[in-house]
Amino acid sequence: EVGRARLELATNALKGRCSTIELPTLAKGSAASKARRRVTQAGKAATVRAPMPVIHWPDSKSRRTAVMLLLAMSIAGMGWGMWRLVQPWLFPPNPIIVTPQLALGELQGRSLYFNGLALPWLVRLRPDLLTPEDRDAAGARSRAFIQAPQNPKLFRQLDRQYRFDTVLLLGDPSNYQRLLDHLLEPEPEKRDFRLVYLDQWAFVFKRGAAREWQPADGENVRQKVADVRATDRAIFLAQAAGKMLAVRQIDAAKKWLDEAAALDGGSIDVLAGLAGYEIALGRWLPAEAFADKALKRDENFVPALAAKVMAMRATAHKIDAFKLSEKLNRLIPEDPVRLWQHAQVAHEAGRNAEEITALTRLVELARTEGRPAAEYEFFLGEAHAHAAIDDAEHARFAIEHLRTAVGDPLLPKEKRKFAEERIATIRERTGIK
Repeated sequence: EVGRARLELATNALKGRCSTIELPTLAKGSAASKARRRVTQAGKAATVRAPMPVIHWPDSKSRRTAVMLLLAMSIAGMGWGMWRLVQPWLFPPNPIIVTPQLALGELQGRSLYFNGLALPWLVRLRPDLLTPEDRDAAGARSRAFIQAPQNPKLFRQLDRQYRFDTVLLLGDPSNYQRLLDHLLEPEPEKRDFRLVYLDQWAFVFKRGAAREWQPADGENVRQKVADVRATDRAIFLAQAAGKMLAVRQIDAAKKWLDEAAALDGGSIDVLAGLAGYEIALGRWLPAEAFADKALKRDENFVPALAAKVMAMRATAHKIDAFKLSEKLNRLIPEDPVRLWQHAQVAHEAGRNAEEITALTRLVELARTEGRPAAEYEFFLGEAHAHAAIDDAEHARFAIEHLRTAVGDPLLPKEKRKFAEERIATIRERTGIK
């Protein structure tokens, strides 16, 4: 005896409609139906008495061994991943690695210049080195101190006024590279300040020092971290090597990086340091390879991203460099040095609108913080002049920003002359007064 049952199939594609299919089924009360019911009930009872195990063990001994090995590898992999997550909380880095206490502990100076990043650390660790003016963040002295790393001319003006005997620079050298280069003039006999100390956090310069810092001098500070664990020593060596690269001590930097790699070759600080070393030698592909290794471990590690952007710019991968530079902007928002670098990358990639956006924000931040903005105004005017080729509305913005730059006495003479010529050309071609 055969009956018929209706099976309704609902599909998303039909937006709630159903397709109905009729299938043959055994009629109730038939012998075949009763037999099927007994089999089904027996199966259900068997399922209750003997549930399916969580793991199905094969009968073959070799196959069972393989399954056990796979399980062990999976558990070990989960354990290592979890370990990497909890390790920083269980075993945080040593304070002498992650703070500038090594540099500040023995720092002496009657008239101290320091960059902006150093101020909160001085307040915390060495308030005795600060003057009352230094503590006034809105004061003219504090604003000038913040501006000077990007404006060596301003630093010289401050030095004539305060006659510094000590210069302290903390943090990433890219934030003060212009001042660093100014202090390290090619002819040592012309240097007013000589480098006397270097570690993973700081440079210290002294006026009239008898001699310049040498790599052998680094052994003294190395002894102070000799007892910390290997992973922390690797971070110290790698970051200090980065400082050596900034002052052109290439061979010494490589020696310290090799030692760091021997201690912890998988450290993202070590890998980023090796990328920086390759960049210093102009070997762009190895630099990018080291940066990629670091980014596999931490895709948001800023030093590795910065190294990769630099390598991509050097190898003419301008669009890819621009995309990574945008990511850096999201990780380090509102940072003037980063915005300036992004404006340069955008210019190289032909992204005129993004270049204008970055430069406009730089001008706004500089005006708000009381920093010089002449060069930002100059390049913003140039960016608008380039945009005016396709959109004449940009011409008046170009004139406006170039005129502002020309009116700033801090604009270099060659840029002033160029800006004046550019303004004259735009007016001639557009008739704008």
